Order: sequence, then structure tokens, then C-alpha cells
Amino acid sequence: MTLRRDCPVCGLYEPVLVYRQRFAVADDGRRITGYDVVECGGCGAVYADGIPSQEALDGYYAVASKYEYLECGGQAPASLEGSHRDMVERLLPLLPDQARKIVDVGCGNGDVLGLLRRAGYVNLLGVDPAEHSAAAARRLYGVEVVPGGVLAMPPTAAQAGCIVLSAVLEHVREVAQALREVSGMLAADGLLYIEVPDLERFACDGSAPFQQFSVEHINYFTSDSLVHAATAAGLGLAQTWSALRRTGTAPEPVVCAVFKLARTVVGHGTRDRVGPAAVRRYVAQSEALETVERARLERLTAAGAPLIIWGAGTHMQHLLARPPLADATIVAIVDANPRLHGVVVAGLTVSGPESIAGRDEPILVGSPAHEREIIDAARRVYGLENRFVSLTPPLAADCQTL
Repeated sequence: MTLRRDCPVCGLYEPVLVYRQRFAVADDGRRITGYDVVECGGCGAVYADGIPSQEALDGYYAVASKYEYLECGGQAPASLEGSHRDMVERLLPLLPDQARKIVDVGCGNGDVLGLLRRAGYVNLLGVDPAEHSAAAARRLYGVEVVPGGVLAMPPTAAQAGCIVLSAVLEHVREVAQALREVSGMLAADGLLYIEVPDLERFACDGSAPFQQFSVEHINYFTSDSLVHAATAAGLGLAQTWSALRRTGTAPEPVVCAVFKLARTVVGHGTRDRVGPAAVRRYVAQSEALETVERARLERLTAAGAPLIIWGAGTHMQHLLARPPLADATIVAIVDANPRLHGVVVAGLTVSGPESIAGRDEPILVGSPAHEREIIDAARRVYGLENRFVSLTPPLAADCQTL
């Protein structure tokens, strides 16, 4: 069930439609099947309207999180480990007391906490709703992770010297409530570190068209809108900077900010100066890229030949919701992520790659950012000899153009 959503920054409901995103996934009561990307007519913040309740989203992250990395034994990808190292190195000068409590909310399997532990910090706590995160964090890094989230903070997080919210706020429907609850766990002189994708630079990120309007991201912050949201929640900005994080082949631009508790709560401030123009640039760029991609797909599907898809994430759910792929003869959809197995996408139940052993239909790689890893796993792990086709150049080895 989708619900109307007030602006997560200023609380008004004055949405101006920017783009209508839809996904070819069955509604199971937790998953996002689509939304309207809107600009707030009041403060200019950009966000997703028409999404499930916070309770439904909490249920999704408890049982369907992709951040447990179950397909690789809980170990984060090497590219993500590098991004986490960069983040921790920037935080270390702000955290001179290695005995102060540091709480990482939305910590996944505890990668950041593990880096902090190696740096000498001893009072560490992770908070995550995913059911397997606690065991993985203990096994991989020897750190404690407890169930919870930004709207369900555990009592043991109280009086934190620093709370980390990295890649969290873009997932949260009730942003203002989350910021108030998290900041309430800070010690009087504590720091809140927030890192979110940077809307101002979406058009520079090099990812697949409309990838930033994902099946999970529902807030699109600029530095302005992030500061406005935090200020309204009783926080004061200490410093902010821009960075690049790598989670696949393309670096992702992020906004990083450090906040302290403010003595007085003020309004959300002036209107976002850059968000409305930035989101329209990103939509125009994505539409241009998708026009080229659509032409390739039309050539691939014109004859009506059967096709297997590998990858059931944001980009493929987006493409399967519209022609020409919506009209193609798709005979199977596979993904290595066990959390996607059993999910119904485009009327087909997603299964593991082993389910297509012995089939000879061509395989369309549905995740451009992980194309090389997918083809390597198909050959080396699953022994597949199918022809692979690519959505976008440059092509991975052993992958043909459309």
C-alpha cells in the first residue's frame, strides 16, 4: 500500500512532479513498486512520494536486506571496503578519545566498526535491522551488533560520543523523527556523522539511467536539504564536505556532514538552492542515455527470441516495467543474491543462477555496474556457457553488444 508523503525536510505537502518511477516487482506488502519523484514546492527538497509506510519499509530491511552480502559469506565487496576506509580516515581526527562510545546505525555486517576496532577504538556498537548482521559482525570483525534502526534505537546506544549514519537517511521515510531519535542518543558533546548520496552530482556519477531512483532510495539530498533537515531536528552543522564512494564500477558522489547538538531548534532555513535544478539535469541525462539503451533492447527483442536475465535489482526492475523489455520473451530471471530468490519480477519468480544450468538461451546482464563479476561467476562458479549480451558499452570480456 502506497501512502501520500509530506516533505521529509519541512513537513509541507506541496509536491511538484519531476519523474514517475515504476518497478516490475510484485507488491508483497513491503517492497516499493514505484513512486513519484517530486520537488517540495515549499523548501525545494527532492524526495519520493507515494511509498509504503515506515513500518512496511522496516519489515523489508529486516528480511530482505542486500547489505548482509549472503552471496559472499558476509564479506563486503573490496570496492566498498575501500570507501569505508576513506570514510574512517576522515573521521579519525574528529574522534581523539578512543574510549568514547561510537555507534554505527545501519552498520550492515560491521565493516566500519571493524576498521575502527583496528584503529584502536574499544567502545563500539552496531545497530542494524537485518537478521544475520549480528552474527556476521561477530565472526568477521569481533564487534557487537544489536537489532534496531534509526527509529528503534537500543538503550545501549545512549550517551554516544559519535553516531554514524552512513548510507542510511536516503532509505528512511520519517526523516525528521529519525534525526530526533538518533540525536537524542548523543552525549552533550557528541557528534553525528551523516553521509548520503549527493543529488547535486547525480548527473556525474556514471551509473545506469535512473539508478539513483532505486528500489530503496526515497530521499535525494543536497548539502542544503540535509542541513535544513538536521537543523530542524535540533542539530547544528560543524563541517561538511564532498566525497566519492565506490560500490561498483562507477564512483558515487556523496555529501558528508558532521553535526552537534544545537542549543536552540530553528526552522529548516532557506529554500534548497540547487536540488530542483540538479534533479532535472539528472532526469534529462538519464532519459538521453535510456534512449540509446532502449534502441539496443529493441534490436535484441525484435525477433521475439527467448532471453534469460541475470540481475533483478533496480535497473532491471525499471526496464522491465516499460517497453521494449516489458514485451520481450523473458523465460527466466536469476540473481546471486539469496534475498531476491522467490521475489516475483515481471511475472517470473527470481531464482539462483544454478537454476539455468543446461539452458542455452542468451543471458542479458541486468546489472551494468557488476557485469564483469557476473560473467566471471557464471563461467567459473556455475559453469555456464551461454552467450552473454550487455546493456551498455564498454563491454566486458566474453560479452556481446546488443
